[in-house]
Amino acid sequence: MARGRNAVVRWAACCSLLTGLSAGVGAADEPAPGEHQAPDVTITGRRPPVEQGDRSAFTALPPRDLVARPLTESPGLDTATTVVGRQEISWLDAYSLVDALKYTPGAWTETRGRKVKEFFSVRGQRYPHPEYVIDGAWQREFHESCYFFNAAAVERIELVRSSSALLLGPGGMNGLVNVVPRTYAQPETRIDVEYGRFNTWLMNLSHGDAWRNVSYGGGVGLRHTDGRDDGNAEENIANFFARLVYRPTDALTLGLTGYGFHGQRYLERAKAPASPQLRARRQHFDPMCMYLVVGKARYVGSDAASTEVTASYAHRRFVGDIVGGDDWTERDYEYTLNVIQSLRVGQDNLLRFGGMLNRWVSPTGKRFYVGRRGDISTYSGVIVDEHDFGRLKVNAGYRLTHSRVDDFGGFNVEGTQSGPLRTVDDVHNEWEDPLHAVSLGGSYALTDEWSLHGNVSVGQIAAKPGLLDEDLQRPGTERRVKLDLGVKRQWGAFGAAALTAFYVHQKDAALLTGTMVTSPVTGEEFALYENADRRNWGLELDLRTKRFANGLQFFLNAVAMHTLRDDGGDWDRDNEVPEFVLGGGASWLWKALEVSVFTKHVSAYENDRFLPQGAAPADLGEFTEVNAKVAYYFGKQREHYVFFGVDNICDRTYSTVAGYPAEGRLFKTGFGLRF
Repeated sequence: MARGRNAVVRWAACCSLLTGLSAGVGAADEPAPGEHQAPDVTITGRRPPVEQGDRSAFTALPPRDLVARPLTESPGLDTATTVVGRQEISWLDAYSLVDALKYTPGAWTETRGRKVKEFFSVRGQRYPHPEYVIDGAWQREFHESCYFFNAAAVERIELVRSSSALLLGPGGMNGLVNVVPRTYAQPETRIDVEYGRFNTWLMNLSHGDAWRNVSYGGGVGLRHTDGRDDGNAEENIANFFARLVYRPTDALTLGLTGYGFHGQRYLERAKAPASPQLRARRQHFDPMCMYLVVGKARYVGSDAASTEVTASYAHRRFVGDIVGGDDWTERDYEYTLNVIQSLRVGQDNLLRFGGMLNRWVSPTGKRFYVGRRGDISTYSGVIVDEHDFGRLKVNAGYRLTHSRVDDFGGFNVEGTQSGPLRTVDDVHNEWEDPLHAVSLGGSYALTDEWSLHGNVSVGQIAAKPGLLDEDLQRPGTERRVKLDLGVKRQWGAFGAAALTAFYVHQKDAALLTGTMVTSPVTGEEFALYENADRRNWGLELDLRTKRFANGLQFFLNAVAMHTLRDDGGDWDRDNEVPEFVLGGGASWLWKALEVSVFTKHVSAYENDRFLPQGAAPADLGEFTEVNAKVAYYFGKQREHYVFFGVDNICDRTYSTVAGYPAEGRLFKTGFGLRF
């Protein structure tokens, strides 16, 4: 009985904190520090069905409040948004952001032993991949960091699977991963340790507390692995997290968050059928590091207006070495300033508008462009209006983005005498064409349990600087039309389920051609692109249950899609994209014992990336992976645990990228202590 009362009090406090000062989609949850100490707590919102039951693994979107959470996206995208909360991150034993997203609907991760170790995408979208927003700050250059960004320091991850996001940043037409940092509302110290195959160690130590009008938290973590035998895959990474939230008045909240990692990584050598160059290459980065600081101020003077200002600074430095070659350094930094204003212009109408500045600078150049400075400034403005007609909510918005390339790239460097890339020149002081995006969406509540959601977006996506076509010119701008239609049901006896139909039409998209050339700077193969048309449509099922009285809780998601690519006027199936992606998991909690099973299926696809020039595409995907874990909880409130797990129980051999197969069955064990 005492445990049940504690659970109710914890949930009541959570509801009060979320409705009082949470940041929602696009911003961090910032509860009033110390509020948990109040003797009487009033529940101001209905508990989401998926969060019902003792030790629920799932988290729902916070209540829709456009004043408290001004970066909240269109209600038409609710069925196309997946939330991975802190409980689910712990349940999955997810080390990184990419690990935490593994079982989201349509999740497709391409893992390889290159500098960008993992590419995460949904709905078969290979380029451009979803971009990242950290506590409301959009990041231009983050794909090299997401697989070492420690998920233990995250409150929740909000994945906008549709490429129709508008408010979160200028990368919304690519889809977005919004990372909400953890904010402590009560004292907690936690130690987590895990050990597995290939001498893999994961260790995390965190502590946080809150009192009066201040909340603080921080943590450090270590990750080591030897990698497979003779695989050149050793990794040693230390990471840290720190957060301070201060509320000087009831209306003003200030937050400061820092993330970072530092260590070394050897790039795994490829296996057959990869090209001989990749199979022989021995390369590593030491040190490799990333530091990111985000500051935020939110002023909510009334229920009619709020102002949020977010500023961030990120610095990344990778020192590379290749056997038989010279060392090199890749360094870049970027800062972002974002301002968003919410203003109620009528009893049922709320207007949001704002602007963003992002500047990215690489004094050393990066990847294929090492040795050539990069400097890109991006300016963006957005305006969104939402009207509440009761059961019907309608949302319309527009974003304008304009970038200036002060310096970028060029292979025509001193000492380069040959090769097809020698003629590529630097870009200096050029304004790109402005990019426009328009979005219209809404939701309609049929009943208290059933709702309809729809959103349509039309916009432009510029090919990233550095991409080249077969004429060694930058590909043109893509024009994209995106449609989402969904139906959702939430009911307390079961949980929540959503079915979403989507359609994407890409005109002049920058798509891989399969043609490779060799970089005269790094010696690596450089993929060429072309402007081509592409269509993609499909259905998504996303089902999550509550924790039932018998201790069972599970999720199931499935994506069936069809992708066509224009090939000289003929529409042919894009064989580089899987047609089915399935995910599922179940937890059975009996007293102090929990048994969990997870499964992932990706259907067949192919591509010729990393293969010898002229080789036929390699068969990839077509695998079903099953993982399992048994955990035992102990302590007065079952706050401690020990576990044993097996990944890839069936010892399946498969590859998501040619030359980098999965490592087969993996055993792991560990424990966690919370005080």
